[in-house]
Amino acid sequence: MILKFPLLLLVFLWTPVVFADNTPTLAITYYPFPPGIRVENGKPVGRYIDMVKKIAEKAQVQINWVASGFDDEANLLDNSNRDICTTGRMATKERVKRWAFLPYVFDIVPEDIVLSRPEDHEKLLKHGNIISLVQDPSLVGVFLESGIYGNPLDTYLAKKPDWILRSGKPDFKLIELVMTGRAHYTVVPANQWEEVQRLRPETSILMTIPNYGTHPAYPIFIACSRSLKPEMLKALSDAMGALGYSVGKLPR
Repeated sequence: MILKFPLLLLVFLWTPVVFADNTPTLAITYYPFPPGIRVENGKPVGRYIDMVKKIAEKAQVQINWVASGFDDEANLLDNSNRDICTTGRMATKERVKRWAFLPYVFDIVPEDIVLSRPEDHEKLLKHGNIISLVQDPSLVGVFLESGIYGNPLDTYLAKKPDWILRSGKPDFKLIELVMTGRAHYTVVPANQWEEVQRLRPETSILMTIPNYGTHPAYPIFIACSRSLKPEMLKALSDAMGALGYSVGKLPR
């Protein structure tokens, strides 16, 4: 069962960890983002978790893992009311102004794809592209509340049309909304779709649309709150550099 933690509850549940050897500690938020992050027996596991652990170890920092939600994490970064880092976020001009990004590319997220049920597939195809589709009030789309889908799609979604649902739940849940007929389509990263099919073969009935004007593959960076001390940010950046991560180009 995937839980979404309200921001207020998350703050109250935040329990500082103190280590006897006075090793610096860093809170890192996580949520299900398969295949990179899974939650098993209440603990985060997966490739992204292993990568963050190696970075923290190189930086000589202990991790305090904090269960979060996609939008709760964004709110914490926006408010800077807790010293946190993340397991990877897309960088945009606005986010770079509000969040502290480490300068190295953490990973490349595959391109976004459109998913629908077979009975709705032809209706979507007639539009020819995602921008035309989201303007159709007869077709309900569901997107992440704080997700970035690229312009001009983000510009249109910001108008909050009644037939577009924005959800704070993970991509897995968006796919479930389409599967159960509560939405006609959604947009998710291709690797999320592959993982859903592996875990729930029955979802393979859903159909995809290639070359539909959705966001291409993009780099993600470790984002931290602006309240984090410069020496901690430097230690993490130096660790990524020492581990061979490539410097990325942050938007300005």
